[in-house]
Amino acid sequence: MTKGGPKRYFLSFVEECVMNPRYAGYIGGRMEIFDNEGDSQYAMDEDRYFTKDVGFYKFRDKWDFGNVGPRTLDRIRCELKEKYLDSI
Repeated sequence: MTKGGPKRYFLSFVEECVMNPRYAGYIGGRMEIFDNEGDSQYAMDEDRYFTKDVGFYKFRDKWDFGNVGPRTLDRIRCELKEKYLDSI
């Protein structure tokens, strides 16, 4: 694969338990981003999500364990922040 190839990044969504009763019904966690061209077994970056929007599950199922290119990754990150990162 060439550097920055079409499927350079691997995505993994990790849901975390939201314990505070004040935020009952919220979905929280992180999207880990791995570089398929890198030597590390660890994520190179991550983005957070925290939302009550159950539409998030469809979004997660579409991209979880997927390989994407740089442009697609940028679009996914924007959508994650705009739709699924509620301010509290």
